[in-house]
Amino acid sequence: MDWFDELPLDPATHPVSMGTHALGDRPWIVVDDRRDDELAEKRRSLADRRDEVAWFTDEARGPAESVCDLLAAAGVDVDRSGEHPLEDAALAVQDDLCLLRRIDGVWHFDASVVCFPTHWSLPTKVGRPIGQVHDPVGGYHERIATKVTRLFDRVGEKPVLRRNFGLTEDSGLFQPAYRTADPDIAADRVMHDLLVRSERQTLRRIDDGWLLFCIRIQMASLGELLTTPERTARFRQWVAEVPAEIAPKRHLGEAQRATLLQLLAEH
Repeated sequence: MDWFDELPLDPATHPVSMGTHALGDRPWIVVDDRRDDELAEKRRSLADRRDEVAWFTDEARGPAESVCDLLAAAGVDVDRSGEHPLEDAALAVQDDLCLLRRIDGVWHFDASVVCFPTHWSLPTKVGRPIGQVHDPVGGYHERIATKVTRLFDRVGEKPVLRRNFGLTEDSGLFQPAYRTADPDIAADRVMHDLLVRSERQTLRRIDDGWLLFCIRIQMASLGELLTTPERTARFRQWVAEVPAEIAPKRHLGEAQRATLLQLLAEH
């Protein structure tokens, strides 16, 4: 899996950190062999639980049309026959799409399609200032709130990239509920059943006062990811050295840590 090398595996890296980089020569939109299945799941979500995964505004129509134009310029085929251009854009890519709007100097969460949330619920976020959106994230205001605003104010048309990740045993893409327990999988099933769930996030300016935030969920088992001794060694170092106060934020419990350390030493 090519995205393994993008994971922030420095044990000292706090999950609540900026970690943004220029996209460089990496693609803005990533397509893989799960595309058809994931787009079909998006269509089902928009049909069956629309109020949970989508929120559209008339003010966002112009910026959303610009998103469709950007996707078309990137070689993505966009069917523009839906009720809102942001829905059309979201049904053309595996990413979830969020439009952010600057109002009186404050960035707000505006029109969005989030079919694959990771432990958060779209209806509780839309229309709110970004600071309020991140209220449940422990350490956000103390660590990075000011930096996030500065980034949003200066980001340009060239996308910036950020990664996060966590461990899970749930292969479902729609996971709005916050986790109350960390995975604890037996050693003989860990390589197959313990998954790394990662958000590949990109941010770019659309129009004056509007930004596009893309969230692409990528998941793979440890067995799929740890394909070389070097990768296994890097992941084992993270498991061994990540501090106890940070590990739960990646959903690494102490029981799973002990199992992983023993298994990875033998892998």
